[in-house]
Amino acid sequence: MLVLGLTGGIATGKSTVAAILSSPPYSLPLIDADKIAREVVLPDTPGYAKIVAHFAPNIPDLLLPPDEYGKRGLNRLVLGRYIFGNETERKVLNAIIHPEVRKAIFRKLVYHWLVSRADIVVLDIPLLFEAKFDLFCGVTMVVACTPDLQRERLLKRDGHVLTEKDVEQRIASQMPIEEKAQLADVVVWNNGGLDELNMKLAAAITSVRPSWLTKWIEWIPPLGLAMALACFIRRYFSTSGAREKKT
Repeated sequence: MLVLGLTGGIATGKSTVAAILSSPPYSLPLIDADKIAREVVLPDTPGYAKIVAHFAPNIPDLLLPPDEYGKRGLNRLVLGRYIFGNETERKVLNAIIHPEVRKAIFRKLVYHWLVSRADIVVLDIPLLFEAKFDLFCGVTMVVACTPDLQRERLLKRDGHVLTEKDVEQRIASQMPIEEKAQLADVVVWNNGGLDELNMKLAAAITSVRPSWLTKWIEWIPPLGLAMALACFIRRYFSTSGAREKKT
């Protein structure tokens, strides 16, 4: 089973690609890290308890009003504003959420390997490289576009709530898309229309889809685990070298 790590930048088209790959004719299983990140901080979870313990003293309105069951969820908007531009607190939040997300992703990957028997599973993670989730992927794919087009799309999509300065700050807060493209195995440039994007995706998926022999071998647990470990080691050293060159 090939784990395809999918990422991109804000307004580059990653969500569009995820939707295409999870729909016919591909119908690939999709593991959405953003959705998981919301689930692991719901009330009564370990992640929720850690966030409340650390952030509540400094954020009075961190919790939402009680719902019909008396549960008080996190006010994600307020929390996001608090950590925006605060690198120390952002790292604390990531240190709470990322381990919980990793465990949830691992459980889903095991399910797809043993139960659904999919040949490709898409791992949709905005912070694929930043959080080092790429180490668990057989292939990484970045959806990219030019910076000017990125700004244009973001203003068109969120211009009713974001100013041009806000847009620049949102883009600047992320790893540059050019850097992500250099770290990726496959780059899908989304500078054109939907038809062009579909053609590029079809070619990309064809180039990375495992052969029938590889799929058969990976479904044998000892061999599958050995291949996964070999992939992890290879990616660990190759991406570590690439990151060191950029620092």
